[in-house]
This record gives sequence, structure tokens and C-alpha cells, in this order.
Amino acid sequence: MTSRITLLCVPASRALRAGHFPADDPLEPEALERAAGLADSLGLADLVLRSPERCARQTADALGRAAEAETALREAEYGRWRGRSLKAVAAAEPEALNAWLSDLECPAPEGESLLAMIEHVGHWFEHFGWPAGHALVIAHGSVIKAILLRALNLPSQAYRQIDVAPLARIELSRHQDLWRLRLGSDDSA
Repeated sequence: MTSRITLLCVPASRALRAGHFPADDPLEPEALERAAGLADSLGLADLVLRSPERCARQTADALGRAAEAETALREAEYGRWRGRSLKAVAAAEPEALNAWLSDLECPAPEGESLLAMIEHVGHWFEHFGWPAGHALVIAHGSVIKAILLRALNLPSQAYRQIDVAPLARIELSRHQDLWRLRLGSDDSA
């Protein structure tokens, strides 16, 4: 029984490009057009899951995919930093920001730690019961990084060593309980 998962990162919102913490921001028409341009290359999916945030719903809609919202795929909770710029947070709360940036266990004020997000996403991923066939998962880069940590059995500290670009596609496949990461494109086949 082989399961294949395509992880698709949502496009960057205007707020994210401006260096703001995510706040369920809407996507701009240009970002939706870029997402729509990927529809054919993603192939058919037996299962389409998305994070509950608006940008993931908009991405699925732009792809023409009916996607089930999965609460466990939610973006980290940034508490009172939600929607604020990194620059403003650095000026107002430099010690708290430095602690958060250097320690995965340190929560954002009134929010959660990145480690808590990594753990809830990883637990969900491990226990989901992936069916045979192809699944498409649409989520923020932070959530995709958490999935990769669990799928590849990497330590949580590797989280900050992984970058996931907007609209990045990452392929995972599982055979006999071993997840494999596939890099590259189908264009060479």
C-alpha cells in the first residue's frame, strides 16, 4: 500500500511579504492566479486537506479543489504578535522576541510555542491513517516544516533549518511505514 502526499505551501500574503506575523490575511489576486497556474501540474488527488485559515481555502478554491479543512493543520498561534510587524515587535518587546527566536519552547506572548505547534501537527500526521493513493495538503510553510520533521524523523531543532517558499510543492511517499521525500519535478521523466 503506497500513500503519496503533495504538500503545497500557501502563497505569500501582502502582510507576510511586509514582514508581519500571520493573521488569517486574504490573498491578493496575483497570488491566486499563481496558485491557479499550478492546478494541472498537481494531478488528481484522492483526498484534499487544507489548513482552516482563509489563505488555504482561497488557494484550494483557486486550484479548483474541494478541500476539507483540517484543524490540526492550523498555523501557529502568535498571540498578541498576530498581525504585527516583526520590526514593531522587535522595538516593543526585544527580549521576548529574542527568546522566541532562539528557543522553540518559548511561546509567543498569549500564544503558543513553535514546539507546541510542531508537536500537534506531528501527532496528527503520524496518526492520520493515510490511505493508499494521492493526497494534497495545503498549508502554511510552518506546518509543512512540522510535517517534514515527523515524516523524516528529524529532531525538532531542525525546524529552523528548513525553509519552505510560498507555493512550494513537496512530495512524500510511504511504503511499509517508511516516508520518503522526493525532490525534483516530473518534467525530467
